[in-house]
Amino acid sequence: MEAVVIFVSRHNGLLQNRAFRNLFVATTVSAASVSVARIAIPLSAVLALSASGFEVGLVSAFLTLPFLLVGLPAGVWVDRVRRRSVLIISQLARALVLFSIPLSWWTGTLTIWQLYAAVILFGTCNVFYDVAYHSFLPQVAGREKLLEANSRITGVQQVFEVGGPSFGGQLVALLTAPISFVVTSVGLAISSWCVVRIDVVEEAPAREEKSRMIPEVAAGLRMVRNDSRLLAIAGSSAWLNLTGYAIYTATMLFLARTLELSPGWIGAFFSIGGLGGLLGALAANRLSRALGHGRVMWLILLVGCPFSLLLPMVGSSWTLWLGACTNGVVTLTSVVYNVAQLSFCQAVTPDHLLGRMNATMRFLTWSVMPIGSILGGMVAGWLGPREGLFACAAASCVAFIPLLFSPLRGMRDLSPSVPDGEVRGESDRDSVLGN
Repeated sequence: MEAVVIFVSRHNGLLQNRAFRNLFVATTVSAASVSVARIAIPLSAVLALSASGFEVGLVSAFLTLPFLLVGLPAGVWVDRVRRRSVLIISQLARALVLFSIPLSWWTGTLTIWQLYAAVILFGTCNVFYDVAYHSFLPQVAGREKLLEANSRITGVQQVFEVGGPSFGGQLVALLTAPISFVVTSVGLAISSWCVVRIDVVEEAPAREEKSRMIPEVAAGLRMVRNDSRLLAIAGSSAWLNLTGYAIYTATMLFLARTLELSPGWIGAFFSIGGLGGLLGALAANRLSRALGHGRVMWLILLVGCPFSLLLPMVGSSWTLWLGACTNGVVTLTSVVYNVAQLSFCQAVTPDHLLGRMNATMRFLTWSVMPIGSILGGMVAGWLGPREGLFACAAASCVAFIPLLFSPLRGMRDLSPSVPDGEVRGESDRDSVLGN
């Protein structure tokens, strides 16, 4: 894989950077491994343990629960240590946790309670890896190339969003669900080795003797609150995630109950839509430079979100595939927005606050996802799948408003300048921490 990336990098600027190239390979292997794990985890509960529907639901819930439990403290811990070390340890821990599942299965000791514990530990490692990864990227790629870096990495992730479920399903069918975790564990170990090879020198973060968890968590929250640009991004992202998960739930009910599609056709519907995400990752850098890094955020939501209003109008005929393409436009919209907002947040945040900023933004914008899923199901049940889907889609169309009424409205450059009252550097650390 290294040889392939080196060949491609001759014509792709940022990939000529060896440190980023290693991170890119690590991301590719990790994304492939995690895509298999996400399929194998619930299938292990269903096939290997004959779990009930409620137990399978708990498995899925426990996978994201750590973002609520340790999301904010994770940002503090990541800011206290070298981020590359967190990445390496998180990957190895994920590999060991997943490998414990086939090991217990081989010995006949695997239980649903162990699977619960493994999923919670795996999800906790995901939290630390995600926060450290987005905090480490500016040091590897350079702040001036964050858009390109995030576009490339998001492109890889979208490839596995499209093909991962199919690949994971085939692997599970070939090896059985528990044994497939051996493959994912090996992949995560390889990813960890790629991170080890990243030759970026990280200085040990300065830490005060009296530093405490709560004041440092508050520093991340305060940074987002005091910067009107970050606050607008948090508001738009949270609403987009809330309505997006509501739309996803209502769409599943609409396709399965109203149109009575088989699971295979539903999978094909979302796979075609997922191709839009890949196109969005490829176009995000160019669109941001053409429209402006701040302007593209609200413009893409203003133009793209209304396409979701077409979804409840499709039927089971050829219009179904028109709906799949429409879903692709919505996915493209989300990806372009996410690349732009993530790059901006990384660019404007001082190094010593990157972990807490990323953790705070994740906490504020991802904690609404399960709420959105519940609301989507409730609205679809109350109004009917088609009408409920339309209501959720209509709600998503206002996601651009916080951005429109913020300084991002006309911003063209990815400027690291910080507004008045915001943290500018190490000299302001005491005031931010409230000491």
